Amino acid sequence: MASADEPRRTPLPFPRRRLDRRAVDVVRRLQDAGHETYLVGGCVRDLLVGMRPKDFDLATAARPEQVRRLFRRSRIIGRRFRLVHVYVGRNVYEVATFRRDPPGGRGGEPDEVRMIRRDNVFGTAREDALRRDFTVNALFLDPIREEILDWCGGLEDLRRGRLVSIGDPRRRFREDPVRILRLIKFLRRHGFEPGPAEVAAARELAPAVAQAAPPRVVEEVFRLMESGDMAGAWEDLEHLGLVPILLPDLAAWLDRGGDRRRRLLGRLGLLDDWIEEGGRPGYALRLCFLYGCLVEEELDPAARTLPVREFAQVPAVLFNRLQERARLPRHELTRAARILLAQLRLDPPAWLPRRRRRGTAEHLIEQDWFPDALEYLRCRLEADGRDPAPYDEWHERALSLEEGER
Repeated sequence: MASADEPRRTPLPFPRRRLDRRAVDVVRRLQDAGHETYLVGGCVRDLLVGMRPKDFDLATAARPEQVRRLFRRSRIIGRRFRLVHVYVGRNVYEVATFRRDPPGGRGGEPDEVRMIRRDNVFGTAREDALRRDFTVNALFLDPIREEILDWCGGLEDLRRGRLVSIGDPRRRFREDPVRILRLIKFLRRHGFEPGPAEVAAARELAPAVAQAAPPRVVEEVFRLMESGDMAGAWEDLEHLGLVPILLPDLAAWLDRGGDRRRRLLGRLGLLDDWIEEGGRPGYALRLCFLYGCLVEEELDPAARTLPVREFAQVPAVLFNRLQERARLPRHELTRAARILLAQLRLDPPAWLPRRRRRGTAEHLIEQDWFPDALEYLRCRLEADGRDPAPYDEWHERALSLEEGER
């Protein structure tokens, strides 16, 4: 996509009070020190479509060491992509130096070498905008002058609800195949319509996702689960043949047929409904919605295919396989396993012997993960079209215990 040397400048189209005050203070301090600085990326896009950003990221002309010297509570992070975390109160703001694509150096270099070179060549604000993935993500916001800077036509694409690559989408997806997953995320989260060139490139280059670093790929899956339309995103992943690449255990389980796919999509649909109602499921709970049906089936000794004997080993084996590829937080994996195993107590299946249904209700309710286990039980019962009585019973027990402690 062609772009002008000078950006199109547009006055801020929403009240300034919607900006994060502390992020604005970080921008002001960098600008006062003589460093061109903006709010960038997803926070600008979300503000323009009326959403509340989860994070406020900054891009600046200052080098990481210069940023570090300006802010006492800050630290430089990253090896491939050096940036600075600035701490203000309990908030963390990510400050990256403007970067550009390096001239030449493409032929004959491994993908990882090209990415390292590209990510560590400093540049101008315009060059930083042009190296981003989609035009709607290349908008910069100056909170001091209260204006939007647009080098790529992102404002117009945002107004029309279009998702357009900056440059040739085939080249962009080949440079970083994870952008295909981001395409799905923006399509489902914001309802953007990708252009025909972007769709064709995603179909052609989807197998290249297998070459991306597994931790990045799995992290994008968990971000997809926050989109509010994971059921639709799952269908997109299936259409592109990405499920076996992203989640091989789930793909193998789905290949057994039956009603497994319907059950999984039912759970994901309930997750979407919960998010649309304002719910904010943590990492562990999203993991439960993704792997819950598989874990429940493997817990039944008569249906088990894993080489384990104890209930607790089932989620441990499945999550360890995922952990080998994705380096997920260990405490989140442990929390997810406890939520799923708690379902045996909250809603005992017919095959579970009574002698295995032990443990006091009070002990279970007192666990810090119990509210998540209870919420997952509610969604599981609703997705499977079952009577909500088990949820109602445990909900009442929890309320009674809480009132008794007052």
